[in-house]
Amino acid sequence: MLEQIETVIIRGGVMMVPLLICSFLVVLFTLERLFVLRRNRQVSDRSIQEWTTWFSTGSGSNNHAVPTGTSIVSRVLTKTVQLLPLSQSRLEERLGDLARIEKHRLERGLIILDTIAGIAPLFGLLGTALGMVEVFSRLSLMDEAKMNALSSGISQALFTTVAGLMIGIPSLIAFNTFTRRVDSLMLVAEEQINALVDTFFTEMVEK
Repeated sequence: MLEQIETVIIRGGVMMVPLLICSFLVVLFTLERLFVLRRNRQVSDRSIQEWTTWFSTGSGSNNHAVPTGTSIVSRVLTKTVQLLPLSQSRLEERLGDLARIEKHRLERGLIILDTIAGIAPLFGLLGTALGMVEVFSRLSLMDEAKMNALSSGISQALFTTVAGLMIGIPSLIAFNTFTRRVDSLMLVAEEQINALVDTFFTEMVEK
């Protein structure tokens, strides 16, 4: 494995080091977001049932512990019910603030994917430019077989451009996919929260 990495670095030049780092980060954050942004983890129907039961069977009683879970609804309502009852305007404001916090949390790491999608091709182009400079500097010292040296050198120099695009394109696809998924999850979660608020409005608002 180490020999293969060494061969890739030698073939692509010094700019392969940041490109390899970028590829590692893309794989790491893609796998992490795939795990975190699972639909059954963030918008669980079971969570809605637990909160419905909690509000219906004595939300103010010490015998009924606040439901806990990994879903967006649970995280938002757990922080909200600690302040109940609230005025209608304050309840709406609190839910909105918590929803924005949750969206920001779900988008964690996406900025890395977006940045890599932009800089990986640039690293590749920089590597190609450095490689071409080296090719022509060597050609100036050669008297024979210049065409073979030129074609071989250009092929090696373009390797980093190909590597940069192969990293940048999947990173951009992952960023757009996860951004869309976050928006979709937040819409579903907001609908679930609104349904609970509409049903148990009188338990949440000051009388």
